[in-house]
Amino acid sequence: MQVGKTIGVRREKMVTDSERERVRRVYRKRRLVGFFSAMLFFLALVYLGARAVQEWLKWTETKEQVIVFAKEPSVKVIDEVTGQTFSDSATQSSRKLSSRMKEFIAELEEEFSIQGYKVVLARMPADKTREVDLEIQDVPGVIKTTIDRGAAVSAEDGARMIRYLQGQGITEYQYIDVRVARKGYWR
Repeated sequence: MQVGKTIGVRREKMVTDSERERVRRVYRKRRLVGFFSAMLFFLALVYLGARAVQEWLKWTETKEQVIVFAKEPSVKVIDEVTGQTFSDSATQSSRKLSSRMKEFIAELEEEFSIQGYKVVLARMPADKTREVDLEIQDVPGVIKTTIDRGAAVSAEDGARMIRYLQGQGITEYQYIDVRVARKGYWR
């Protein structure tokens, strides 16, 4: 360092204490505004995240509240293998009629009622384990169905065959077979 000279001499401009204080105030204001902006952004993110979690919880709660009740047929069911007759839900549950078969017969009954037909009797043939023959009110023959197909499509195919045969003027037949998809047979 040289004798008699100060550090300020090397600077082109001398900064006074008031100017330095003003620069510090501006710097503090910018830092404070940046801090509050960051906090506001953070709070907005927390709020939106909490709302998203609430909506997701509502959505999952409504999905878990689905309750499925087993359907019981209201028609008489005859098992030709054992000779048993199941006519009410109390005896059906105590005998050897499976829940799947009960539900299938109840669904068939419901689907045929939607098509405008009333199921009077359901029969499980002796030589078939997965087949159900239905007797329908005011229809001369039986409808042969299988539990391998859905009840809705079996009922729809059966109703179409009944309407087709009535439209053709055929009034006497032994059965209508709707066990095969997209095909209907009668004899």
